[in-house]
Amino acid sequence: MPKIITIAREYGSGGRLIAQKVADMLGLVYYDNQIIDLAAEELGFDIRTIRKASQERSSGFLYTMSGGTFQMPLNDQVFATQSKIIRHLASHDSCIIVNGCADYILEDFSQVLRVFIHAPIESRVKRVRDDYKEVHDNELKYVKSRDKKRENYYNYYTTNKWGALKNFDLTINSDFGLDEAAKIIVEMYKQL
Repeated sequence: MPKIITIAREYGSGGRLIAQKVADMLGLVYYDNQIIDLAAEELGFDIRTIRKASQERSSGFLYTMSGGTFQMPLNDQVFATQSKIIRHLASHDSCIIVNGCADYILEDFSQVLRVFIHAPIESRVKRVRDDYKEVHDNELKYVKSRDKKRENYYNYYTTNKWGALKNFDLTINSDFGLDEAAKIIVEMYKQL
């Protein structure tokens, strides 16, 4: 039975960097943007369109007509396709999945360590500026807006609340160090 780690995170918390460290330490396959790329391929859209759709919840009004039938909005198609891909990957191989809704998508899988990475807002703004090398007019506002998008998306597509402790087996403040956070996740994974 494959053992899976899902990682959700606040923007700028270093969750992706931690996930990569854990993957290296455990020798696991790491999935992040590859899931979006696979969804784009399956849906027949370019990757930029799918990446944008994968970050925004559906408005519910954008049903399209194709071949005389109505299709669900692209955002909903992307979520459904990503869910199918995540479930397929988790069924076939132990891996790490960095996806905001993976904890929910795999809620009926028994061998899953659900992790949420967070950090104080000041640390996240600093990481975005210094480590991610992103430049924004108002960095604080940008980080908060990215979190708000993640929250809206998660709350729309799941029956859970984004960032709620009860959704996760482990929550880690990345200010204790990315390497230290990775080591904790590795130790918890070994307990599955």
